[in-house]
Amino acid sequence: MATVPSVIYPEATAAPQPVPHAFGNRLATLRSLLRIRSPANPEERAVRREQLHAKIRSSRLSAFFGTVTAMLVTVELREAVPNRQLAAWLVVMCIVQLLRICHDVVVRRALERDRILHHPFLTITVMAAAIAALWLIPAFLWAPHLGEQHRIFLAFVTMGVLCAGGPLLFAVPSAAMLFFAIMTIGQVRLSLYHGSWIIVFLSLGMTLVLGSSALTAATMFVRNIRHRRMLHEQGQMITLLREFQSSGSQWLWELDNCLGIRFLSPGMAEAFGLSAPPDPSLSLRALILPDDRRLAGSDGVSSLFDHFDYGVEFHEITIPARDGRRWFSLSGRPVRDSAGMITGWRGVGSDITTVRSGPGTEGLKLARRDPLTGLANRLMVREMVEEARLRQHNDDGGCVLVLLDLDRFKLINDTLGHAVGDRLLRDVGARLVETVGADAGVGRLAGDEFAVVWRGASDTLGLLNLCSRLDQAVDRGFTIGPSSINIGVSIGVARAPTDGESADDLMRSAGLALSVAKENARGKQIFFEPWMLAKAQAERLLENDVREAVRRGDLDLHYQPIVDALSRDIIGYEALLRWRHPLRGAIGPDVFVPIIEDVGLIHQIGDWVIREACQQAARWTGNARVAVNVSVGQLTGPGLRQTVEEALTDSGLNPDRLEIEVTESVFLGDDEETIASLASLQSLGVRLVLDDFGTGYSSFGYLARARFAKIKIDQGFVRGAAGGRRDHLAIVSSILALATGLGIETTAEGIETETHADVMSALGATQLQGFLFGRPMAHAAINDDDGPPGTSPLAARRRA
Repeated sequence: MATVPSVIYPEATAAPQPVPHAFGNRLATLRSLLRIRSPANPEERAVRREQLHAKIRSSRLSAFFGTVTAMLVTVELREAVPNRQLAAWLVVMCIVQLLRICHDVVVRRALERDRILHHPFLTITVMAAAIAALWLIPAFLWAPHLGEQHRIFLAFVTMGVLCAGGPLLFAVPSAAMLFFAIMTIGQVRLSLYHGSWIIVFLSLGMTLVLGSSALTAATMFVRNIRHRRMLHEQGQMITLLREFQSSGSQWLWELDNCLGIRFLSPGMAEAFGLSAPPDPSLSLRALILPDDRRLAGSDGVSSLFDHFDYGVEFHEITIPARDGRRWFSLSGRPVRDSAGMITGWRGVGSDITTVRSGPGTEGLKLARRDPLTGLANRLMVREMVEEARLRQHNDDGGCVLVLLDLDRFKLINDTLGHAVGDRLLRDVGARLVETVGADAGVGRLAGDEFAVVWRGASDTLGLLNLCSRLDQAVDRGFTIGPSSINIGVSIGVARAPTDGESADDLMRSAGLALSVAKENARGKQIFFEPWMLAKAQAERLLENDVREAVRRGDLDLHYQPIVDALSRDIIGYEALLRWRHPLRGAIGPDVFVPIIEDVGLIHQIGDWVIREACQQAARWTGNARVAVNVSVGQLTGPGLRQTVEEALTDSGLNPDRLEIEVTESVFLGDDEETIASLASLQSLGVRLVLDDFGTGYSSFGYLARARFAKIKIDQGFVRGAAGGRRDHLAIVSSILALATGLGIETTAEGIETETHADVMSALGATQLQGFLFGRPMAHAAINDDDGPPGTSPLAARRRA
């Protein structure tokens, strides 16, 4: 158990001070009570705040009593005193009382913001003196001309104001004493009108008793405030000491509300390289953040000062020493006054360098190690990045984060089982540790993703060599039981500080580079470049815009004509999703449709497209068909058949006029499930169309098993065949011959010239689609073409 220091506050070690004389002590206490200027001592300022709160609580009652009393005096003396004088006196009295209330509001708002206005006691005292001076006017100006009855009335009123108004000011002794002094003058003057020194003596005695009582109440009030604060601080200190003992902490520390150091345990001062006791002008911010800059890459330091900024208690926040080789853990809580304002901070701390770098306890190892491979887990990888960054900041090595993702690992799990997959992950981790040696740390983030924190040189040539060695280490192949496994790896690299200052920034940058490596150059190493972050941020913003467009209904359908290859009459339209961004203009579906699929909106939007296309096609003149594209995600979903059935029922569209287009990629998944889903749609009477046929994914057997009504030949083959390329011509001829044999219609896509149209018609394509016959148009324009409905503009011009 940690040893609790016997010295908590540095003042306890100061030399003993001589005890002042009792009279001098009382005089000093009186001077402190009557002080008007705001104190500089934080403790005295906290007491001053309590006094102001108490005064504000009684100010409304005092103002109300004073105003009502002034009104009663005005009514009583209206027959004996000129009304103009009474009215002017009452107005001035009300104005001063209103100013008191306004000043209290300003003071209360300042206290809520943990501030004290400049000398608020002075303003309160001046206002109290002004109110007392206004009550001298009846005694000195009007009393000589009044009758005995009115003088007695004024004497009682003055005594009532003295008895009621003074004690309400006890929280501000200077104001109370000045108020009593001025009001006593008026009371004595009124007593002298009666010609009896006994009455004068009694009046003076009563005012002295009231003043003494108010001063005693003020003394007791301030003493109680200090006593409560002392008890509160002792309770916090007891709690802190209990935490100190239970947590095994080594240090105690205390700060003021500006993070200035009030006290540090000797061990803590030594750990931070300070003399004991530390310089009282030094702040924790300057101690941890020299030159007012945050230690690069330290999430703990950022978190620590976030807690300070927001006034939130914190526990076991890990921060590094300046050299990045030692690590400290700090816990603390704010110290608040009775009004809830933060007056300082207290806490405990420890040096945890040995715990982080040593074997530690079993619980710590489980929290920071991957249970499968024994490598560092994500938490420890972040710590290693942070430590490397701090060392780099002190010119002690580099900091590079390398993320690795195994290629085709899911296939190994699916074919050889998870036991073999787990063994492979362990072997890959061991290879990586062997490859990098002592210059790096290795961890497993999740699944088949590994991380290497490289602390060596960070030049491009050296890093390319490192990535090559890592790639070769994995590419050598593995033998697990009877299985020989060959697997590749994709690598993303981020360097500090160019690609990120903190651990979070480096993780993000390396992750973006790894994503590019996996998408565009599987099995290669990619270094982070700024455009990757810009692209990711643009996609994130576009994702938000897509969600908003879906919510507002900004997406629209356009239709591109499909014509008969011989007559060139329009026999159908393909529905195409379009989006015109309010700022970016038209955005292509190749940009926003993948985002729709990624964010999980494909079912919602896909269902809307089917319903909208059916509703609009039902209003067309003639029997032109409408083709709707369906994605892989929609096809395997449970609700597609129901959506199509409801769309046909609600619109009244003949099922034979609806074509469902799917691409060959739908056959990459579960073939039986795909075939069953297509058969379910076909049972509704809709026509199935296989789009982009010939791009290499599917087997010819699917044409018979799925019973497609039409296949669409990819525009790349169409243009190649029309351009005379023998290979493309042979492919197109084979597709058309196969379709003819199976009795399937064919659509040649990408027809832009008469040559394209003539060649594909001669080869036997039954339908044509492309810009030659019209670009995608809005629904309103479909029945406005030249010529009769169902006739393409080109056919109409030819007939003309």
